[in-house]
Amino acid sequence: MSDRRPTGHDVPDEDDAASASGTRPPGPPPPEPSHAERCRTLVASATRGALSTIAVDPAGYPYGSVATYGLDDAGNPLFFVSLMAEHTQNAIKDPRGSLLVTEPVPDGADPLASGRATLMGLLTRVDDADRPAAQGRYLAANPTAEYYIGFGDFAFYRLDVGSIRYVGGYGRMSWVDAGQYAAAEPDPLAGSAAGIIGHMNADHAEAQVLYCRHLAGRPDTTAATMSAVDRYGFEMVAEGPTGRAAVRLGFPEPCSTGEEVRRAMVAMVADARRRAAFVGD
Repeated sequence: MSDRRPTGHDVPDEDDAASASGTRPPGPPPPEPSHAERCRTLVASATRGALSTIAVDPAGYPYGSVATYGLDDAGNPLFFVSLMAEHTQNAIKDPRGSLLVTEPVPDGADPLASGRATLMGLLTRVDDADRPAAQGRYLAANPTAEYYIGFGDFAFYRLDVGSIRYVGGYGRMSWVDAGQYAAAEPDPLAGSAAGIIGHMNADHAEAQVLYCRHLAGRPDTTAATMSAVDRYGFEMVAEGPTGRAAVRLGFPEPCSTGEEVRRAMVAMVADARRRAAFVGD
């Protein structure tokens, strides 16, 4: 057995199968967020994660706790912690720490198919000069902390991110460069994505079948549901006689608002209907 670390799962390559059967549309693959963008969006969309530190007692063991956070401009998590807390005492002795943040898991869904990111770095106490900015960011993300924000035995700590592991579900994973993560912008549709997905699945099932049949090169699609949307495009699960397959389509131009997404999808379904009429579908 090889000692080389695997870099991905040994799963069927749907893109190769689609290409061989002639069902994949010609041209470059649709645009999608980089892993740095996906990771930054995931972390910015949450306010709570699993903070791990190196325990003082029992010495050397990983110690996990739940912590709320805000973010600074570079995406570094900011924590408001009690000086009595185990994770704070651990950080004073050994500043190495990590924060695991996960996407919400819909009811009945596989939790391992959802995204998660682990940010690793050094926990450092925020100095007095930077406290007002840290406090503003933390309270914006955690407004209920207002009632204890003045406690004298609490302090702000920042996790200065040096390494990031991103897993976006099965087969989508990588180490993300910390500089690219810091420079990435959270997706502008993150707050409205759930509403867009719910609306499309409840009211526009026919349009999604048309997208898959005539824009994504899957003419045998009988049903489709949207699973994700971002500024660059959206993803669906297409169903047909041969089974289920993941499908991604790109918007003609990046979208920053729900209204821009609506206009793009109206234009795309009109294009799909023209193509359906041409082939007599």
